[in-house]
Amino acid sequence: MAAALQRATQGLAAVAVAATVVTVGATVYESRQPVPPPTPTAVAQGMQSLPRPFVTPPGSVPGPGAPDLSRTELPGGATLPAAVLRAYRNAEVRLAQALPGCRLTWPVLAGIGQVESGQARGGALAADGTTVQPIIGPALNGKGFAPIRDTDAGRLDGDTRWDRAVGPMQFIPSTWAVWGTDGNDDRSASPHNMYDAALTAGRYLCAGGRNLSEAGDLRKALLSYNQSGAYADTVLGWIARYAGMPEPESSPDPDPSPSPSPSASEPPPSPSASTKNPPPADVSPSPSPSRPGPDKDAPEPPPSVSPSPSTQDPAA
Repeated sequence: MAAALQRATQGLAAVAVAATVVTVGATVYESRQPVPPPTPTAVAQGMQSLPRPFVTPPGSVPGPGAPDLSRTELPGGATLPAAVLRAYRNAEVRLAQALPGCRLTWPVLAGIGQVESGQARGGALAADGTTVQPIIGPALNGKGFAPIRDTDAGRLDGDTRWDRAVGPMQFIPSTWAVWGTDGNDDRSASPHNMYDAALTAGRYLCAGGRNLSEAGDLRKALLSYNQSGAYADTVLGWIARYAGMPEPESSPDPDPSPSPSPSASEPPPSPSASTKNPPPADVSPSPSPSRPGPDKDAPEPPPSVSPSPSTQDPAA
């Protein structure tokens, strides 16, 4: 654990120094507006070089048994569900072997998992890492988000008309079809499984030859996951907390404007959430706070409703 945290601290030190202050992030999250969904863009260079499937070190994934509901206390006072932390560390180890130049550390995945699903809604996982209850976002029907028609016949999200973000890392079904990876060696890849989702998110963040120990590459990776400066600022705050570091300041990334559904010929920028078009009434989106608080016993926030990430990694 100490070695992993040391690597995370080294990789994130530049973030706290290089970022500058902006108020848009706090405004978006404090007003409890949903994080805008991303839209597919060109496939990042180097995707074909990513090995697939990865090989899990023996004994790194628990076998059948009762769910582990314990929590692990981290330096600095933050805590994580032990089962969720195992999935993040498993992804870190495997990507260190397969993509050593990426230098992904588990706090990066933990920051995303906190914003997207409140750490699989507090670590409610079966022994194999699958969420006890499916975590499914609102229908991407154009009401508050860009419309995305069904791409999976409802297989992953239960909706045969519109796509919905699914799982603890909130993947759009079409994204999962491209990037989904088996993270627990059960010969299947499910976005509802924490091991699969964490490893897939790591692969996605590492695409294009990024070095996540560099502040610029880390921010680009987060913006590729969800094209919102406020989203990136919030995730960076949680990353710093889990790594036991001072919280970084915000960076002035303008949020993109609303746009129509993705086009196969010309991918548009990701649409921003609109206060004039709130999510459907049957959905209660509640993004995590703009900054992690000091109370280690504070309840985990509910999941972000943003469908993340896009099917293909932005080339920016």
